[in-house]
Amino acid sequence: MVNKKSSARVLVPVDGSEQSLQAAETAAIIAKKTGATVTVLHVLPISKPYSGLEAKVNIPRYTYALSYGDIGPKYAIPQSVLSEIARRLEQEGERIVSDAEAVFKEENVRVNSITLRDRDPSEAVLKQSEKGYGLIVIGAHGENEKEPFSIGSVTKKVARHSKVPVLVAKETSAVSSLLVCVDGSEHSMKALDYSAKLAEKMGSKITLLNVQEPLLKELAANVCNDLGESILTKYLNTLKKKRLTAEKRIECGVVSDSIVQAAETGKHDLIVLGDKGHSTARRFALGSVSDDVIHKAKHSVLLVP
Repeated sequence: MVNKKSSARVLVPVDGSEQSLQAAETAAIIAKKTGATVTVLHVLPISKPYSGLEAKVNIPRYTYALSYGDIGPKYAIPQSVLSEIARRLEQEGERIVSDAEAVFKEENVRVNSITLRDRDPSEAVLKQSEKGYGLIVIGAHGENEKEPFSIGSVTKKVARHSKVPVLVAKETSAVSSLLVCVDGSEHSMKALDYSAKLAEKMGSKITLLNVQEPLLKELAANVCNDLGESILTKYLNTLKKKRLTAEKRIECGVVSDSIVQAAETGKHDLIVLGDKGHSTARRFALGSVSDDVIHKAKHSVLLVP
């Protein structure tokens, strides 16, 4: 959490999907224990003013193809039709926002809402997040993306480009057990610092995970373990200064697979990663390991830039 002012503000994009509801429920748990204020954000996928020139307008469960030229009908769509579609979008948006607000009000969490218009919802989320928020809690995928545990295009773009931490919710999470992945880099130290502050407020347990390359284990298993112990000691000492304790775990294998498996076997409800790792392979970098973990994990993932 960057500072007291921003850390007290959580942004929750919603689109009416089950995943966005799970994100809202997770955000409510976090906000209630941390005293944060929540902003519910809904993005209407149309431009302002609505001109009818958009190539595609998505309404949950429906898709209206509205275009001109080579990729669509070669006739002008009546303004009355465009106005009706815009009206339905707005009505659906009001319902989505109301349902999300109810989740927070039920938990006595301070909540406000914003509705924006943007053909690219991810851009709207990213721009809004730069206005003093300390965390984005977003569903793994939207209404039209049904693959279990997958990550949708909007969520992927937000996770890749956000300047604030992003929690990708795959289930309603109490954030009671954190698996913090560390590799000795400055970025994973930032992830640890964020995790420590979160754990202190949430009463969460922390497990530190270091993954070594499988080839190293084949060549010298004792060296693999010693390197892992050396790295973990650095982070354990940092936690000790904060009067926090943690369990530790060392694995040798494919990094993303080892992280996902450790989360499963350890029954952790949140995996925490720094946005860039160390080594030439950038082992915990977005677009590589982090993308793989978000795709493969059944549990929620928190990315800390």
